[in-house]
Parts: sequence; structure tokens; C-alpha cells
Amino acid sequence: MRKIITLFMTMFLLVGCSQIGKETVDPRERYAYIVEMIEEHEAFASASNYFDIDVEMAKIEGGYRYYITVDNPRIAMYDIELLAIEKDVDYLNNMAANVGIFEEKQYNMVPNQANSEMGYVKGIVASGLSKNPQTTLYVFVQFKNSDYSLSHSEFIKLDASYEE
Repeated sequence: MRKIITLFMTMFLLVGCSQIGKETVDPRERYAYIVEMIEEHEAFASASNYFDIDVEMAKIEGGYRYYITVDNPRIAMYDIELLAIEKDVDYLNNMAANVGIFEEKQYNMVPNQANSEMGYVKGIVASGLSKNPQTTLYVFVQFKNSDYSLSHSEFIKLDASYEE
């Protein structure tokens, strides 16, 4: 009897531990929630103390493409999510620049370490489309600590402009 109870407890712990860090929220619902959260947010930083963030624009047929780069982490960042929007654009019918929301793969950044096969990247890049050569992007970045017990979110405002 003792062995059976021990076996059930071990199985329970293994199954419970395998779910740490995995969310059961539908990615489409998470996406819509983050877009709404950014739209309602009022205070945006211009930079982060935890990583570098930059934006570049390129001209494409019919508009402009912007590239948001997050790299040079100063702390360990796990399960990174990024979503960027322009104000007054309908992102329920147009896809916003995002990373880590729809992919099953997790993106992690640790200072001075990279191993893309194991999910440790040097940086992440999200790209989106704009009709304007100059725009303001409102960016949400969220990451967790190494044991997924704490989550940190930042709201950052970036001014992007196309320069020939």
C-alpha cells in the first residue's frame, strides 16, 4: 500500500512540474488582452534597465516595415514576450509585431550566453508594417525569472522614422 501511495505521489509531482511555465490561455485571447492593455496604458518608458531596445525602419512596396530589436540582457530573462502597436490601428484585424505569444518555442536571454538550439538567444526581433515614414510604437515586453515564480513587464515608447 505504501508503494502505491508513493508511486501516485511521484506521478502527481512529475505531472505538476511538467506544467510549470506553460500557460493554458489561448494565444489569440492573450494577444487581444495585451493589445488592449497597451492601448489603455498611460506611462511609457523610453528605455529599459534590463535590456537594450531599438527600432529601425525600411521602405517596402506600399509602406514601411519596422524592426524592433531587444538584445544585450543585463539579467536572465525567460519566456520573453513582446508586442508592439501603433495608436489608432485595428490590431484585431491586422497582426501587430509580436514574439513569444503564438510560438510554442520559448525565447530566453541570459547575459553573455547563447545557444539557440536550447532556446537561449542573443536577441529577438519583431517586425511590423506601417503606412507612415515616421511613427510612434508602443511596446510591451514581459519576461519571467529562472524558476517562473516572478514575471516582469515593461511598457516602452519608441519613435521610429525612415531615413534614406
